[in-house]
Amino acid sequence: MSRFTGWISEFLSPLASSLRHNWRVVSGSFFGPAPAYDKTRVNYDLARQLYRNDGGDTHLGAGFCKPIIDRSVEFMGIPSVTGDNEELVEQINTSIERYWKPKLVELFRNTMRDSLTYVRVWQPFLTDKLTTNEEREACALMLYEPERITVMYDPQNPTRIVRAVIVTKVEFPDEVEPRPDLPRGTKPKIKEHEIWEDITPERYRYYDRTERRWIDEWSRDNPDGFVPIVEVWNEYDSALSGGQSDLESVYPFIKAFHEVMRQSLQAHAYHSTPKLRFKVEDVRAFLKNNFPDTIDENGEPVAGATINWKGREVLFIGTEEDIGFIEVKSILGDSKQLLEFLIDCIAIASETPEEMFMRSEGGVSGSNDKKFIAFEKKIERKRAQFQEPVQMLVKMTLAMNGEEPVRMDILWSEITVDSLVTLTQAMQQFTMTLEVLLERKLISENTAREALRVFRVFKTMKPPSEEAQDAEGNLSLEERLAELEAENAIRIAKETPQLPVSTGNGNGNGRGARQPARSGRNGGGANE
Repeated sequence: MSRFTGWISEFLSPLASSLRHNWRVVSGSFFGPAPAYDKTRVNYDLARQLYRNDGGDTHLGAGFCKPIIDRSVEFMGIPSVTGDNEELVEQINTSIERYWKPKLVELFRNTMRDSLTYVRVWQPFLTDKLTTNEEREACALMLYEPERITVMYDPQNPTRIVRAVIVTKVEFPDEVEPRPDLPRGTKPKIKEHEIWEDITPERYRYYDRTERRWIDEWSRDNPDGFVPIVEVWNEYDSALSGGQSDLESVYPFIKAFHEVMRQSLQAHAYHSTPKLRFKVEDVRAFLKNNFPDTIDENGEPVAGATINWKGREVLFIGTEEDIGFIEVKSILGDSKQLLEFLIDCIAIASETPEEMFMRSEGGVSGSNDKKFIAFEKKIERKRAQFQEPVQMLVKMTLAMNGEEPVRMDILWSEITVDSLVTLTQAMQQFTMTLEVLLERKLISENTAREALRVFRVFKTMKPPSEEAQDAEGNLSLEERLAELEAENAIRIAKETPQLPVSTGNGNGNGRGARQPARSGRNGGGANE
């Protein structure tokens, strides 16, 4: 039995030493047809503990976890939408920037850390006096931890959630009969209730699990006809039937960094204070000359006597004797090299440049471009993963407002300024090449337009036929310069102050033009 138990422990050791738990056991067979790690999930408490760096067995190395997550979220940025309906696009982008931005940042952070997050689209009620029409049309986002929510998908449409149950804790004051003997200021007792919110495309229902009863007065119809919840995964893997945390790949190196730091600090206590060393031939003579209280008149050590070093600046020894210090060689030099190696491992495993950990004095701007290539590709991959959930949130918002739930295109800003400069230079060379090919009639304008669509900045280009039709209204360079000159002249005329127009007698009432003064004996008056 012990051999079988040891084999099971050895088999489960990779899973036990990682961020995953809940080993899968298939009914009817030991392994089953699915992968071994299928249906396993991330240890959410451990992942959040690493992010906060409050774990006792990793706190000397988990300080890298927060920058790994936060820097990715910061460089991802907040997306925007684009489409043919300019008014609708502006409305959605205003909602994202004004109302959704904090929740989107939290959504990206929690998903990268925990591998899974649920986001709910909530439209405030019309009876809410503190909600404006703009806020109601924008809707609000609410995030839920994966432990608090269970969803069920339609077997015939695996992309659509048909039921969700959200578990929340609500505190209710106990109902008590008012009594005159109660002291003034007595507060009612608070009791925590576990509420299950059952959401279907037809109704919202609430069950008080503490009291074991349905709260019928809270129940209401679902006017939207769908469950307004989106399941957001990070690094989804079909072999896991779920997502992955960005801290999984670096967790072994975090533990190793913690152990090296702990051992180095313990070793430092041993060699930080040197120990005194004596090389004497006659110990009794040395003690008699320097510590006479420890030796009796017969030259024998006194039982229980101790040596007190206080005030002993001078010690008497023989000519062949010596006193020195034992200095243990520090291991911090070797530990530093090992710690630097582990930092490199953490940076490589997390696809995060070491400058993100504030290791380089030059900062991010002084980083090697090759190190940022992997990081930029990681950010592009993250943006592609989060694109569909953001589109689904927008579709739900449109449906709640009675609009057609169209799938909007998602746009992201450039990752860094250096990337924007590089992209601009590449665009310039590429467009010059296309211009030469067009002049020599080697390619058509439709081919040139299609070739430009490889750049992210031209993602909003329409099909070549529509783009050519819209481009016919473009002005030439000469026409545009003439238009700018005319606009500038009008602007100068508006900004130039108008001088008052006077009459012939100079009273400035604007009824006549100013007349030149004539010379005369009285100084050239107008009535001369």
